[in-house]
Amino acid sequence: MINALYEPFPESVAADGEEYPIVTDFREWFRFADMIHDSELTAEEKLLLMAGYLIEPPELITGELVRAVFDFYSARELSPDPPDYDGDNEPEQSPQRPVFDWKYDAKYLLADFRRYYGIDLLTVEMHWWEFRSLFAALPDDSQCQKRMAYRSADLSQIKDSRRRADIARIQRLIALPYEMSDDEISAVFS
Repeated sequence: MINALYEPFPESVAADGEEYPIVTDFREWFRFADMIHDSELTAEEKLLLMAGYLIEPPELITGELVRAVFDFYSARELSPDPPDYDGDNEPEQSPQRPVFDWKYDAKYLLADFRRYYGIDLLTVEMHWWEFRSLFAALPDDSQCQKRMAYRSADLSQIKDSRRRADIARIQRLIALPYEMSDDEISAVFS
């Protein structure tokens, strides 16, 4: 874990004993997310496109390098390891529907950053991890946080039938398009 207050955000990722300079502009990582979720691209095409995020990509993209790029994307070093994470094996989690999408929620993201931080995301220069830090700190009354809260609300836990119906209606109105992958489907049944 790094301390964002005094340690610089990374400009590279480490894999296979090498350092690979990486693109850090936050807008490029929105494109990365879109690319990863693009069902029309094959895994090989995604690997080739992912290599484009490395300023000097190697000839061979290894599993360790792919993990390093995804760790950069998730800004893993900004958060402590979860309690049941031992560094070798990811904790098992059941697949969850997404609660936020950079593309579908873009207008709310633009508005929230302007409202709460005075930042125009269309013109500002910003490291991906700085963006992730600011995004994580948006207040509960921001449109982004409200949308995530509604989408993640467990209707079975809401006792009041009127409130449950209201939240179900809001969930339908702001639902994200979502298709489970084959891996997610098999995880549900295993």
